[in-house]
Amino acid sequence: MTNAIKETLLQEIADWVSAVKFEQIPPSALEKAKLQILSVLAAIHSSAKTRAGKILLMTAKNFYGNGNVPLLPTGEKVSLSASVFASAGLSVAQDYDDYLLFGHTGHSAVSVPLLLGQFLKASPREILTAQVIINEISGRIGASVLLGPHNGQTWSHIHLIGSAAGSARLLGLSADKIAQAMAISFYQPTYVLAPGFMGPDSKLLTSAVPATIGLQSAFLAEKGFTGALDILENKQGFLKHFSYYPLPMMLSGFGKAWVTETLAYKIYPGCAYIDTTVDAMFAILDKYKKNTGKELDAEDITEIIVEATALTVEMDRLSKVGISFDPLNPVSVNFSIPGNLALVLLKRKLTGEDLTEENLQANADKIKLLGGRVKLKHNLELTVDMLRKMNPVLKINELFRTLRLRGLAQAQRRINQQYGRRMGLEFEPLLEFLRKNAWLTLKTAVQGARFRMGKLVAGKAGEGKAWSLADADLENFTMPFSAIVSVKLKNGEMLTHRQDIPYGGPGEPLEERKKLMLNKFMVETRDALSEKEARDVAEKILRFEEFNSCEEILGGICGK
Repeated sequence: MTNAIKETLLQEIADWVSAVKFEQIPPSALEKAKLQILSVLAAIHSSAKTRAGKILLMTAKNFYGNGNVPLLPTGEKVSLSASVFASAGLSVAQDYDDYLLFGHTGHSAVSVPLLLGQFLKASPREILTAQVIINEISGRIGASVLLGPHNGQTWSHIHLIGSAAGSARLLGLSADKIAQAMAISFYQPTYVLAPGFMGPDSKLLTSAVPATIGLQSAFLAEKGFTGALDILENKQGFLKHFSYYPLPMMLSGFGKAWVTETLAYKIYPGCAYIDTTVDAMFAILDKYKKNTGKELDAEDITEIIVEATALTVEMDRLSKVGISFDPLNPVSVNFSIPGNLALVLLKRKLTGEDLTEENLQANADKIKLLGGRVKLKHNLELTVDMLRKMNPVLKINELFRTLRLRGLAQAQRRINQQYGRRMGLEFEPLLEFLRKNAWLTLKTAVQGARFRMGKLVAGKAGEGKAWSLADADLENFTMPFSAIVSVKLKNGEMLTHRQDIPYGGPGEPLEERKKLMLNKFMVETRDALSEKEARDVAEKILRFEEFNSCEEILGGICGK
């Protein structure tokens, strides 16, 4: 940067965006990025067949006009803004995307570089580099406001800054202008309100709008337009207004730790927190058939008990906010444990077509009947186990020991006020857990006290370097959203399965996840592509960097 005594956070990030090279990205991260492309394109194809998806496509074309960029997945030639708006909206429609630490980045990380890259005739290597850049920035921005009013998909603002940075890189802007593009994009950060996300069609705008604004911000910066470079850390800036306790240290480790390594891919249309529950139910059905030689009849089931982490319990509860909630609403089902288990029992599969309004209405009575037999409860040990398993990689204990206890307490109160309860941590289960784990609780408290006391005494423990994401072992990160599903039958038999890591999540072998993404792409593109066409396109995506342009791949995605 020029003419800067002390760089702002955006300037530091922009320096990395400008300098990073394709060859510096770990091969494992690139492989995961290509699977992310397969996953998002499959989601776009699936959502395009829904009522809301069709409206989004029509509106994008009519509002933004024609051009020379393909409208996915139809192939019609439209403007760049039209194509980005539609693609980013379709990929979130059925919650059929991907996620990483921390954020659902694929809506902008895939669509923006791919479509802008085609518009600029950029090479696949340049496109993949921009995709990884968006993942790296967006994931860190989500982490920086982890203790705040939003979580997961509702961190819609990550698509503003990610899209701006990735677009600016593809446009070949200087570090100064890359910083300006990100600053412009964050002038009016999007703020999602839960009632508009958890039920109605407005959910599709979660990523459609910010991804498009981020793209436009880069083009504005290219012409010399400016924004506030201290928009993140300013006392009246983003971190102040979008977090109850900002974590700016999360905006660190660029080029040393790669959050793209933590990508998890969804094999079912729905929130990430349904995955292990659905995995467990399929495991129970498969085992029953293997042991008995016949399918488990849903009519023989009297009760289904699901024990899950606080994240899953709160997701299910939040799905019922607002007047838009309907157990047969495709968006509401995305976040409903009873609804998804009912569909699995009825269909013996869970794909995009199962969540169309037509299919849900056709099976309305059965879905309600089976869903009514499901009981979801919080298992505190699973929640604690999740944090324990993440800790060695992220060093969560070291991070929280550097934070102010008073600030954390204030953040907790505000979160409790917002959600109306303690995120599943009711008093009695918490007390019981502390009784059963007294030694562990005491040991953790003593370690924390010693660390904090060390900060007050020169030369003692606690004076080490500041926590940085650079020290995290993200390549070995896992997503332990554990669930225990128990199915009680009329004859009194109980069938139980525990699933700790979702099949598409980090912690599962990459080759197995590749097979899952290939299958997802084949299934969800079958209405537009023949089996051979879909397989050819998928194989090209997996060798994306070997091609000179992305036009052949984009043309193949749309079919005839």
